[in-house]
Amino acid sequence: MVRQRRLHHGHKRKLSFIIPLLLVYVLVSAFLDLTYSGYMLNHVKRIATPTTTEETNMTKLLWEGLSRLDQLDQQRTNLSEELKNIAKLANVSEEAIGPWISQLQPMRIADTPGNETALLTCQDIAEIRISHPMGRGVTKVVELGNYRGSGVAVKRVLSTVKDVKECTKSIERGRWNKCFIFPNYKLLKEILLLQQLKHSNIVQLLGYCVQSEETGENLADHGVVSVTEMGTRFHVGRARKMDWKMRLKIAIDLASLLDYLEHSPIDSLLMADFKVEQFVWVGGKVKLTDLDDVSNVERKCTVDSDCRIDRRDVGVPCANGSCQGLNAKHNMNGAYKTVLRHLLVHAGTEETTLREELRSMSISAASLHSRLLQLLDKELTLDSPTKT
Repeated sequence: MVRQRRLHHGHKRKLSFIIPLLLVYVLVSAFLDLTYSGYMLNHVKRIATPTTTEETNMTKLLWEGLSRLDQLDQQRTNLSEELKNIAKLANVSEEAIGPWISQLQPMRIADTPGNETALLTCQDIAEIRISHPMGRGVTKVVELGNYRGSGVAVKRVLSTVKDVKECTKSIERGRWNKCFIFPNYKLLKEILLLQQLKHSNIVQLLGYCVQSEETGENLADHGVVSVTEMGTRFHVGRARKMDWKMRLKIAIDLASLLDYLEHSPIDSLLMADFKVEQFVWVGGKVKLTDLDDVSNVERKCTVDSDCRIDRRDVGVPCANGSCQGLNAKHNMNGAYKTVLRHLLVHAGTEETTLREELRSMSISAASLHSRLLQLLDKELTLDSPTKT
């Protein structure tokens, strides 16, 4: 009992020692953020209100901002290293203060024309250190990983996901390994789709490892693992509060993605369960991250009335036993209901017409993309200074 009390008081002393330091780190980080924000705000104002007598040098401003950002990143790195050293002196593990000092930058692979992109191998993935969970689905979990100082999203099947838990309730313990077969199949399917589908609004596959059907906490021993770009959750509520031009850009990206899915290298693809949770922010773009329910099979039919959506005739006929073109209509309907109807709220005849055509599913993704680009071009033209 005495030993436990001493240990307890020892931990309290360690925490009392390290917490003020962490507080200093947070305050300094906030100051650096505010300093950079103020720095960039001054330049943004200069860009937003150019004069007719002075033409803004956009390239110069860009490099000035990037240079300043590099300086602030270096200051963060130096402060993080100092805190790690202090934590060692205080006998506090680095993992304990990890959430405060982590400054992971997303890992990306630049596609070089004519060359195959090198993906992370099983040996590379074994080096990844899992930081914390980022999301959980019916068949898999998504975790934040640290690969050589860069942030990545790690997807794998664990015993805690819904499908596996439900399965283990219905069969004897000795056969629980069978409960991982279907979830792992879906993860493998997503890996194969990401290898074939290349679009700026689909997360990039950074690597994968397939070595068995076993599962475990250790990535080196885990059977099936997928590694993709790291993103943050996309919130429609936040997006709808953005200015009109930014909302237009998101809608344009989404329309481009819908058009790509309709004419993909593996035929017209269906997003069976179109949800906001399937998208993340990556580098200022909204990207599709969940593809395990994507399919290139059009609905089977015998008569035209079989090719309806929400009991509505959407102009898709039954031909040769399938509803050719229904996948694209379904995707458009899902995109409108979950995202586009919230973003395309703006006074104007064209905007009103677009919303009505989206609601009735009478517009193609290609046409939507083209008309949204025209709207954005119009907005940018209105914002441009008139030269004399």
